[in-house]
Amino acid sequence: MGSSTLCCLISMTVVFFLLIIPHAMGDGATQARINFICKQTDDINYCKGVFNAHLPGDVVDVKGLTQIALTQTLIYASDTQIFIRRLEAGNNSTEIKNLLKICEVGYGIIVDEFGNANLDFAKGDYRSMLFDVEKCERFVNDCINVISGRVPELKVKNLHSKVLVRMSFISGRELNGGRSNVHSIPPVGN
Repeated sequence: MGSSTLCCLISMTVVFFLLIIPHAMGDGATQARINFICKQTDDINYCKGVFNAHLPGDVVDVKGLTQIALTQTLIYASDTQIFIRRLEAGNNSTEIKNLLKICEVGYGIIVDEFGNANLDFAKGDYRSMLFDVEKCERFVNDCINVISGRVPELKVKNLHSKVLVRMSFISGRELNGGRSNVHSIPPVGN
């Protein structure tokens, strides 16, 4: 590689890191909010990656983070439900099909509840939004428990879904003044 090509490559790399990366990462306060939320999930790096990939600008408040979490959870749960339906259709084992059906139904409920949560969020009814969200981790856990390694393709999807649901709950709880409903999700590790 010639020195002019190397110089050009280095210059482009510097421009990329100076202009693109800081914008995608948000300001210090935004990152502090993201860290606060993500430390309460099972996968801090996945959580941070989701938020940072969808930041609309440098400064994002808890309302904006809640919107990101709700939207990404709805999209991911819908995609996971479709994925499960494809696994069901391509599987010959009645036992596995029945277990996948439990997961499919659970993800259907998650999709419905997060659809409602997004509507409640849009109306500014954060208490109802939390009510919609807080029950959903149970459905992900049900799928994890019934499949328990029998369908390896679902392992990562379930873990990511669990993180997304928790992101939505934690950010929504903060948006609601740190208050949640009666049956709140316990902290990670409990």
